Amino acid sequence: MADIKIHGGNNRKCDLLAYNITTKAQYHAESSVAHEEKWGPTTEKLREIFDKKFLGMPQKRKGINTDSTKEKNYRKYIEDTYRFYGLNPLNIHRVFITWHKDEKKNYEQFLDAYEKQHGIKIVIWYFRDQILRELEEKISTSNYDDEVLRTLSLLKQRRLQTGS
Repeated sequence: MADIKIHGGNNRKCDLLAYNITTKAQYHAESSVAHEEKWGPTTEKLREIFDKKFLGMPQKRKGINTDSTKEKNYRKYIEDTYRFYGLNPLNIHRVFITWHKDEKKNYEQFLDAYEKQHGIKIVIWYFRDQILRELEEKISTSNYDDEVLRTLSLLKQRRLQTGS
């Protein structure tokens, strides 16, 4: 399910909630995908995104009537939304999706420290290097009804036939 409204969350949404029927795995995925290599998120930006999207912390804003000033937190509402859709907050795999892995940034060390600090594990999936590659490997030449799958199938066949 995409773009799930957080009940009581003051204009908050989850990008994606998913359930794997086979493995019973539960996912909350957030994404920020920009296709330029220079736009990879810094660990500071990841912290802001994780704090807001997974922990329910408000963005830092000035003013007396901001959620930040009022020290509001929406984590309970995020977890209530998980439960509403039959997911268990203790079993959720939290995933952040970005374009590529910037080798100059130490994401692994940051993720370990974040887990120790907040008690939740978040993994990063890389759209260019993981997701697209895996989709391309799985896709065949079937006449897919889904336009995206059909386009990926055509692109794969072009690459296989032309070598580029």
